Amino acid sequence: MKYPILVILLFCYTLVRAQTEEPATKAISVSYFGETLSHPGLALGVEHYPLQSPKHQLVWSVSIGGYLHKRNNTSFFTRLQVGQRLLLGGRFILENFVGLGYLRQRPQGGAVYRVLPNGAVVENRRSGSGKIMPSVALGIGYNGIKIHGKSIKVFARPEIFWKAPFNGYYLAHFAMNTGFIVPL
Repeated sequence: MKYPILVILLFCYTLVRAQTEEPATKAISVSYFGETLSHPGLALGVEHYPLQSPKHQLVWSVSIGGYLHKRNNTSFFTRLQVGQRLLLGGRFILENFVGLGYLRQRPQGGAVYRVLPNGAVVENRRSGSGKIMPSVALGIGYNGIKIHGKSIKVFARPEIFWKAPFNGYYLAHFAMNTGFIVPL
């Protein structure tokens, strides 16, 4: 019984703290998203910082993006991520994220066919497959670039994401997510 009371107290503390501090800030991120480093892609995101201090940020992120696996597939994703960012010395950044998303893959290189219940083979115009996309990322960055009075962050964030179902399993992929974050 003591755990629900602890959760309620933590919630009340967060509400009181949110009303006494200035509103949380938002930022936009633009990055290169290279799946296994050799399959180029792009990711665009919006970050929200519900709790922050001079040395720490809690980050909620929503992003969309995609990558091209030449002669295999084109993939598009949307995902939510939660993480934290530690500011070291005011300039250097360490961060970690976990996320969950939706990945849509469309095959390349010609038509895709399917067999109807009566045995006829027809072209499948709606080819492609949807998959869930959990992810884990660790990153480093730099917070020392000033443009028009705004502090621009640059980051390199290697990550592992999985896609499922893939032949009944989760298939792991390595990706490099590197770019910049502009505060709003």
